[in-house]
Amino acid sequence: MRILILGGDGYLGWPTAMHLSANGHEVAVVDNYLRRQMCKEEAVESLFPVPDLQQRCNIWEQISDRRIIPHIGDLQQWEFVSEVFQKFQPEAVLHYAEQPSAPYSMLNRRAANRTLNNNLTVTANVIYAVREFCPEAHIVKIGTMGEYGTPNIDIEEGWLEVEHKGRTEKFLYPRQASSLYHTTKIMDTDLLWFYVRTWGLRVTDLMQGPVYGVFTDESGDNQELMPFFNYDELFGTVLNRFVVQAVTAYPLTVYGSGVRPGAI
Repeated sequence: MRILILGGDGYLGWPTAMHLSANGHEVAVVDNYLRRQMCKEEAVESLFPVPDLQQRCNIWEQISDRRIIPHIGDLQQWEFVSEVFQKFQPEAVLHYAEQPSAPYSMLNRRAANRTLNNNLTVTANVIYAVREFCPEAHIVKIGTMGEYGTPNIDIEEGWLEVEHKGRTEKFLYPRQASSLYHTTKIMDTDLLWFYVRTWGLRVTDLMQGPVYGVFTDESGDNQELMPFFNYDELFGTVLNRFVVQAVTAYPLTVYGSGVRPGAI
C-alpha cells in the first residue's frame, strides 16, 4: 500500500515508517520539526542526537535498500497539505502529527494555543484532504487511553450502550480528559466521527497505552535510526524518565500522591 505517515519524525512516527517500509509498503513521511522546535525553546533535549528526517531516510535506504519519501512542511498550511496528498495519493494515512505532550499543553497560554491550533487544524486539514484527493483512503488516528480519564466504570471498546427512560442508544464512550492535550485528542475523535457520519470516511481511532524504549527490529542498535529519547518533565514518557533516573541514581519523580491505591 501507499501509506502516508504524518508526524514521521516523531517518537512513534519514525519507527512506524521503518516497520511499514521493511514490510514492503510504499511509505512517505511528513513533519515540520515541531517537537524539535519546542524542545529547543524549553531548553530540553533528547538523550542522544537524532538526525533530521532527510538524513534518517537516507540512512534507512542505505541499510535496507528501501525508500521512505520525506516531506518537510506544516500541515496547518492547506497549500502544503494539498500538494502532498495530490502527489502521493495515499491509500492509508497514519496521523501522529500533533503536539504530543500533556505537561507542555498546560505550561502557559502560548503553549495552550499552540496545542489547540496545531492539533485541531491539522486534523481538520487531513479530513478535508482525504475527502478531496483520496476518499477511499483509510485514516488511522492515534489517540490515547488518557482521553478516558479515570471513570468508575469499565472502559468499553469505543462504544457504550445506554438505556435511559425506557429507550436505548449506542454512544461513543464518554471522555474525561485530565489535560488540554488530551482534550484536543477528544476533539479529534469528535471531528472524525462527525465526518464519518457525514461523508462516510474510513477511520480507525486507535487508543494506545504508554510506549517506551528506543530499540525496534528495524533500528537494531543503530543509534542514527532510533527515535527521540526524551527524559525531561515535558516530553519524556514516564517510563523513559524513570529508566534514566534509576541509571543515574536520581530520586524517581513523584506522580500524584506517590502512594499506590489501597496501600497502607
